[in-house]
Amino acid sequence: MTTSTTSPTERRTPRADCFADAACGITFDLAGAGSPDAVLVLKRRGKDATDEVRLRLTPSEGGTSRAVLPSTVELAEGHWDVSIAGGDAVESGIRDLRALLDRAPEAGRIAVRVPYPTAAGKLAVRCWVRAPHAEAGDIGLAPERGAVTVEGRLYGGELGEGAVAEARLRSGDRVHEVPVTGEGGAFAFILPCGPMAQEPVAKEQLWELWLRPAADAAAVRISRILDDIWDKKAIFVYPKVATDTCHAAACYTGDNDLGVRLTAAG
Repeated sequence: MTTSTTSPTERRTPRADCFADAACGITFDLAGAGSPDAVLVLKRRGKDATDEVRLRLTPSEGGTSRAVLPSTVELAEGHWDVSIAGGDAVESGIRDLRALLDRAPEAGRIAVRVPYPTAAGKLAVRCWVRAPHAEAGDIGLAPERGAVTVEGRLYGGELGEGAVAEARLRSGDRVHEVPVTGEGGAFAFILPCGPMAQEPVAKEQLWELWLRPAADAAAVRISRILDDIWDKKAIFVYPKVATDTCHAAACYTGDNDLGVRLTAAG
């Protein structure tokens, strides 16, 4: 009688297909999840992070298992890695994220969850939690003014007297303000980039963009998160505008926050 065994290297790695709904709930369908009492674990990434969410995997048709992350379950902002309890990280499969496109939430508190594949092909979920939230819209240029133009919408607030946009130098304490126009939650502004380059730009500078809805209000980071793209840094690439001393271009960070990058001319 011969007994066959499966070595750890031959063990089937679980793989999950994901389906997101408009409320940012996520359904995970797994193949190769193992035992019927398996649990799907979402753990927030970070050296000091201890947050963990455990979801029961229920057997479904075709030998797969299903877990559901309802929109009512709280997830802190950050990256959440997906694994099977006590075992393997989960590979990323098909991700149906169509419901995340063209969202216009009514609530003042915005929670967004986007499943994505890591560089190693493993499944993770990028989560944002913002209240209030300033969503970036159309980004353009005003070349004759050496300026970047920004339109967007504020969720969880409205523009008031003294509304301004702030460009904050990430590596310093300099702040440049420009007036904001708009009504209700809609906002727009023109940001001339020359005044930000009053000090020589040796290599490059990143200026973060914030919206202060009123003179007495706290500033809100301007970002673009209401879609299915978890990292816009290399995807949304904008043309440069020239100033007297440098070049400037709108950009997104790896966290989908909006900024302006100044680079030395020539």
